[in-house]
Amino acid sequence: MEDFNVLKKANYSKNICTQMEGGVIFFDPDSLKEVVGAEAMTYDEYLDVQFQSMGKMRLYFEMCYFNFAMEFKGQIKRVTKNNICFERVFVSGMYSDGEMFDGKEDHVWVNKSGFDFYHIGDCVTFYADVYRYVKTSNGKLIDYSLRNPKGIKKIASYELPSDDDLIKQEMNQIICETCFLCEQCNRVFCMRDSKERKILQEQMFKVVKGKHA
Repeated sequence: MEDFNVLKKANYSKNICTQMEGGVIFFDPDSLKEVVGAEAMTYDEYLDVQFQSMGKMRLYFEMCYFNFAMEFKGQIKRVTKNNICFERVFVSGMYSDGEMFDGKEDHVWVNKSGFDFYHIGDCVTFYADVYRYVKTSNGKLIDYSLRNPKGIKKIASYELPSDDDLIKQEMNQIICETCFLCEQCNRVFCMRDSKERKILQEQMFKVVKGKHA
């Protein structure tokens, strides 16, 4: 908290965002206006709630908020009068430098509008806007979610990535980023020996899989 107070004093009311462990803090007072449900929140409360939200936010949605969301996929778990719930939403996005990223967020509620003709168990792919909102179910926090879905299409369940698929994607990204040939590689065709790469992938997968077990 002491570190945050120093940071708060240095950036108070400035048009700046600061990356902290567990998320990004918005210091621009105008950014408060973009948070759904924060109409009655003061600027100081806004900063404190953001700090309390660190480590509790949907970080893959946050990555899409600051970069580019390409696609979302999920299976409908629950349907209420106004909303639907995805057990998981699989995220595909792109950084500003063109590099792709993938991830997942669990138990995501989205407004039912646009999903009226879909049912529990249906798997869909869609695009949506990422926005910030005040979450009150477990104390007051600021989190990210999805709205204004469009391009909704039904897909087969096998088109949803598994946990192993996500681990392999993350692992391949690490291999590329740490490769001794990364400065010469165009990230399209791997320059590394295929057998060597396969062995490295298998070894890393066993280690990462063990940590997720």
